[in-house]
Amino acid sequence: MGLVYKKILNGRSILGLWEISESLEELMLQLKPSDFELEKLDKKINNKRKSESLAVRLLLDQLLEGKPEISYDENGKPFLNSTDYEISISHSEKYAAVYLVKGKSAGVDIQKIKADIGKGIDFFLNDDEQLWVDKTDFILINILWSAKESVYKFAGIKDLDPRNHMSVNPFLAKPDGEITVSFGQEKRETISIQYEVFEDYVLTRTL
Repeated sequence: MGLVYKKILNGRSILGLWEISESLEELMLQLKPSDFELEKLDKKINNKRKSESLAVRLLLDQLLEGKPEISYDENGKPFLNSTDYEISISHSEKYAAVYLVKGKSAGVDIQKIKADIGKGIDFFLNDDEQLWVDKTDFILINILWSAKESVYKFAGIKDLDPRNHMSVNPFLAKPDGEITVSFGQEKRETISIQYEVFEDYVLTRTL
């Protein structure tokens, strides 16, 4: 399938989505990876992870010229060496997402919706959130989980905990919308998150 869409947002950010319907071999033929990229692929634990990595690489090439290399800092946060864009990456089942932002950090997450996600809310929802969250609304809970994943990637702090270091302000789940999240280990910041629900997936990104 390949590129599903490329959206240029606010003149300073780009969001791309790739549907991974190709085989690993087809993705390899499309990308023609460099020796450096082949070394990184060899470290992936299975073919699914390799396909996700190749899809992200192909998607980035569709979004930016110059084929910039993706590197990672000590906390596992990706960055690009040869451009002024910050990058965030996500993949789930058949989709890969790349989010590029100029001038500040980026956070994106895509999740296949899980009907049983409510079983794990004690892991990522704090006591205040559990007072207003409808625990039978699994769409809402999936949005919350994905939003916190986007914030985690935005912050780039390895030990930032979704339950103790993040808090989502109350909202009602819709097909798309904007929510706010406060986060931090000592000093708190507030960030807005855009979310959309499509097919059986949730996509969130920092604003």
